[in-house]
Amino acid sequence: MNSATEPFAKDGKNTTPAAVAEVAAMHGLAVLGAPDIVTARTLAAQLIGEGVAPTTCLVSLQAHFPASVFGLHQNGALTGLLAAFPLNRIGLRAVEQACFDAVHLDLAQVAKPGEAPAAYYGWGFAATNKDGARAVLRASIDIHRLLYWATPTFARAVTADGVRALSSIGFCPHPNQQGLFFIAPAAAPGLQL
Repeated sequence: MNSATEPFAKDGKNTTPAAVAEVAAMHGLAVLGAPDIVTARTLAAQLIGEGVAPTTCLVSLQAHFPASVFGLHQNGALTGLLAAFPLNRIGLRAVEQACFDAVHLDLAQVAKPGEAPAAYYGWGFAATNKDGARAVLRASIDIHRLLYWATPTFARAVTADGVRALSSIGFCPHPNQQGLFFIAPAAAPGLQL
């Protein structure tokens, strides 16, 4: 693939899970399998609260778009979690109409591998230490910058730390939906974040 300074997806609308996994791996994050997803969901609930999607939803998402749930392991422990995925037109419409349910995700709204995304959704991130937080945030930045720069990107903050983290990496509050943040598509790679 390209160097870390060039976009992997020349059109900013990545369709391949392998490219997402490669960018996440540049920051030490690995695609999680079902056993690690159970641990990741438990970690997210401890750090964020019980308003986190159920494990079955996370596992189903990972099967649908196989580079959606990532973790950072340090000294055998999961210390960072990132969950994000491409949306199709149905998903983008749901976000725009404020009827997107991030807790009980409808996979009909998620783009499949090979399908051009209409949007990208940062589902959640959590970390137990600064190294984990740094890796998750840097991976988020590069996934957007290298793969989805021409794609509207959304995320919802459920904690004050989430608001600060999203703001620090270039997300702006959505003008019509409280708690929703977005990054508008760029005309060329590297212009945002």
